[in-house]
Formats: sequence, structure tokens, C-alpha cells
Amino acid sequence: MWHWFFDLFCLALLFFFMVDQLTFLWVRRVYYLAYHLMIRSKGYIIFIDIDDFKKFNDEYGYETGDKVLRKVGVILLIESRLRAFRWGGEELCILLPWSSKDKAVQLAERVKQRIQEAGLGELKVTVSCGVAKYEEDARRLLQAAKNNGKNQVLVSE
Repeated sequence: MWHWFFDLFCLALLFFFMVDQLTFLWVRRVYYLAYHLMIRSKGYIIFIDIDDFKKFNDEYGYETGDKVLRKVGVILLIESRLRAFRWGGEELCILLPWSSKDKAVQLAERVKQRIQEAGLGELKVTVSCGVAKYEEDARRLLQAAKNNGKNQVLVSE
């Protein structure tokens, strides 16, 4: 008689462990499953990092840092149609299976623009992005974007 309650409980528990509770993005363990499937589709990946995130935590407190993460997470969910993941800390990513390079770059630019426009009250929030076919390349481009002045999208050749 109560088996439906147990089934529902198991589904809720599964969801709880697959979604980051702060950003509502998929967690890294789900990313690994999806990434290995995506590689076969020859899609693209966008790695995103919130610029100067440490400043939000240090100067304004962890609650403000959490608000920034939550706001960025919601924007990524909307723009990526549920294909966004929290990699760790303030590093996020979007998987785009079967996507062209142009579409991936357009999405990265749109995400960057939406986050910059949204901000958090008087606080300016910007992101840096790396767009590539493979995780290592996207992460390398993300680091280069951060080293070259932040608030930009770098794309692999």
C-alpha cells in the first residue's frame, strides 16, 4: 500500500543528490556521465567562471556570494535549457551536444551578457568563458580568458 510513497521518496532522494542545492544546476557526477555521451556527438562545451568571486565572499559576506551563485545558476538554467552543471566552487559549465561552434559561441556571449546585465543590485557580476570541443581545451581557454582581463569569451580554433 505504501510502495508508491517509497518510490516517490527514492525519486526525490535521487534528484537531491543529482542537483546542486544552491544553484539548482546538475552536479559534477552527472556532468561526467553526460560529458562522455556528448563527446560522441561532437558537440561543444562552455566552461564559465565568475570573475573575482572571492571578492564577493570576502568583502560582502558568504550570503552575497551565495546570492551571486544562485542568480548565475538560474540564468544558466534558462539560457542552456537545463544543460548547465556546477563543476565546483564558482566554476560552471554547459554541455551542448550536436551543437555547432557558432551556436556555442552565441550562447556563451548571451550568457555573459545576461549575467552582466542582471548583476546583483549595485554589484557588477561578470564571467569569463572558454568554448571548445573537449573539457581540457575549454578549461585552458577559460584560464586564458581570466588571465587576459576577464569578462570575455575565448574560443578554440
